[in-house]
Amino acid sequence: MHRVKKDTSIFGLARMNDILTHCGNPHLKLRAVHIAGTKGKGSTAAILASILQQAGHKVGLYTSPHVLDIRERIQINGEWISEDDVTALLNSMFPYLQTAIQGGETYAPTFFEIFTTVAFLYFLQHGADIAVFEVGLGGRLDAPNVLLPEACAITPVSFDHTGKLGTDLRHIAGEKAGIIKTGVPVVSSVQQPEALDVIRAKCTELNTTLKVVGQDVIVETRPPDGFSIKTWRRELEGLTLPLRGRHQLENAATAAGVVELLSERGFEIADECVRRGIASVNWRGRIETASTNPETIVDGAHNPASITALTEVLDSLPRKKTIFVVGIAADKDIASMLELVIPRGDEFIFTKTANPRAAEPAHLKSLLQRVCHKPVYTAATPPEALELARNRADSADRICVTGSMYLAGEVLPIVEKEHGAQPAQTA
Repeated sequence: MHRVKKDTSIFGLARMNDILTHCGNPHLKLRAVHIAGTKGKGSTAAILASILQQAGHKVGLYTSPHVLDIRERIQINGEWISEDDVTALLNSMFPYLQTAIQGGETYAPTFFEIFTTVAFLYFLQHGADIAVFEVGLGGRLDAPNVLLPEACAITPVSFDHTGKLGTDLRHIAGEKAGIIKTGVPVVSSVQQPEALDVIRAKCTELNTTLKVVGQDVIVETRPPDGFSIKTWRRELEGLTLPLRGRHQLENAATAAGVVELLSERGFEIADECVRRGIASVNWRGRIETASTNPETIVDGAHNPASITALTEVLDSLPRKKTIFVVGIAADKDIASMLELVIPRGDEFIFTKTANPRAAEPAHLKSLLQRVCHKPVYTAATPPEALELARNRADSADRICVTGSMYLAGEVLPIVEKEHGAQPAQTA
C-alpha cells in the first residue's frame, strides 16, 4: 500500500482486472454489497454482516485495516480465514505474481490488491451467500470496485488521505461515489450538503435509486429503551447496539437501509433478524472499554472526523482525570486531531507503532507544547506508553488510547493477556 500514488499508472484497477482474469474472475460470481466513506464504513459493514448472518445467510466480510491479526480482514460468519487458507490461496497466485513483478511496480499487484483477490476466492470457494466489502482507500480506483454489487452504501464523507484523494470535499465525495454502478441502489449516511449533492448527481447520472439517512431512514434515540429506526419499509423500536456513540446509531441506520435494498432484491430479512444483528455486532477497537481499573478506552480513530466521534462520547461520560496515549501516522492531519483531544486531556503520552508511517513521538510532543502547557511525555513503544499511563493514573482516572488503528491493535492484546483472555477470533 505504501507505494500506491495518485498516479493512474499505479493507482487504478488495471492490475486488479489482470489478476482476477488469471484467477477466473471470482468477483463476477459473488453477490455483494460495497461500502465506501471516510468514517463509519467498517462499522456499517460489520453491522450489516451481523444482520445478514442473523437472517440465516452465509456472509463474507472484507474490511481493513485489521486490529489484532491480518486474517480478521477476511471473515465468514464472524470466523477469520484460516492460516492454511491464506497460504493455499497465495500459493495459487504465486506463478502469476512472479511473472507480474518482472514488469515493475506498474504491473505488480499491491498487497491490498492481492489480499482483495484472496477474499474473492475465499468467499466463492466457501459458498458465501453474500459478501460485504469495505472500501480500502477512496472508492473509484480501489481494488474491490471491480464488483457489480447488489447495493452500495456511502457513509459520512470528510477529509482523510488528502494526499491521494485531494483536499476539496466535492472531489473526495466524487471518489467515494465512484463505487456507484448503473442500476445498483445506494444508501447514503447523513452527509454535508456538498458531498450529498455529488452522490445524488452520480445516482441520477447512472439511473439508480438513492436513499438517504435522515430523510428516507430515520434514527431516533429513545432513552432508556435504546433507539428506533424507521425505513420506507418498516419501523423498529427498542433497538440496542453495543457500539458507543451517536455516530454508531447512524451507521446502524445506514446498514438498515441496505437491508431494505437487499430485501427488495430477494433477500428475506425479518424484523427480528435486524434487531438481533444490531444487538450482537462485535467490532473491536471502536471506543472500546478494554479495562475498568483504571478505565481504559481504546479507539482506532485516525482522522479528525473519527476523533470528533470519540470526543463526543468522552464528553458524555462522567468527568475524570484523563490521560491520553496517542500515536498518529505522519501523513494524517495531526494538528486538527490534537486540537480536538487537547481540551479533553489532562496529560498526554505520545508513542509510535511499528507502522513505518508512524509520526515520531518527539514531533507530536513539540506540536502539543506549542499550543498548551499540559504535562506531556513520550514513550518509544505502545507497551511502554501504556505502562507509563498506568503508573500516572489512579484507579478512578481514565486512560484513552487513540490516533491509529495500529495503536489500538498493539494495545488491546496487552490488556487481553493481562485479563487472561484469548484474542478473539471474531471482529
